[in-house]
Amino acid sequence: MKEMMYLLSEYDIEDYGEAVFSDTPKAQNGEFRSCRSMIPFEHLDKTAKDFDWNIYGSGSLEMERKLTNAFVLNFQKFRKEGKGIYIYSSTKGTGKTYLSYCLANEVMGRYDVNVKFTSILEYLDLTKKGYSSMTDKEEKDGIVKATVLILDDIGVEVSREWVNTTLYQLINYRYANKLITIITSNYPVEQLKVDDRIKDRINAMCLPLHIPEVSIRAMETDRANSEFIHEVFGTK
Repeated sequence: MKEMMYLLSEYDIEDYGEAVFSDTPKAQNGEFRSCRSMIPFEHLDKTAKDFDWNIYGSGSLEMERKLTNAFVLNFQKFRKEGKGIYIYSSTKGTGKTYLSYCLANEVMGRYDVNVKFTSILEYLDLTKKGYSSMTDKEEKDGIVKATVLILDDIGVEVSREWVNTTLYQLINYRYANKLITIITSNYPVEQLKVDDRIKDRINAMCLPLHIPEVSIRAMETDRANSEFIHEVFGTK
């Protein structure tokens, strides 16, 4: 992902203004909030300018680009309405989670908001622990009440009654309190094997964003392997 330098500022969005993502100053508490966000350390410095839409090929992604622009530029309106983004594609390694990092880091730096990241399985595992310790309770409360929550990989969990109950409690709390949730998944909302109430809430609180079915991860692996082979054999 090091070569991803496409600037989203190419779009001047009506009613939003022009996106300018380079040289964005960090808010006073931005670095502190970044460390507490649970976003993997190697991705804490990734922002909108690091996401390269061109890597997906020549297909038109104008609406997807505009949506990500609008989320950053008009974040306060998204925040007022509690609107997040549901990022999905059926192919693994397309950059869904990476895009969520970039968007979250961008708004965290610009608006000094509280961001948390968790995978759905990690959250369910944390919930199983109950309130066995004050640390567990604080961690769970931090996730549930975060201004911006990245809920990664929904749809991989096993459909059980307690899972549906736990997910509904999380999603419904955030919906009722207009808290922004960025969700990633391998499935469109209607194909999620969860309670219909959860799907209804997600549709109401998130705007859908489909990532092209191109495995960036596989492309990066092939490139790295090719470079290694050339290095071993001394070829260019």
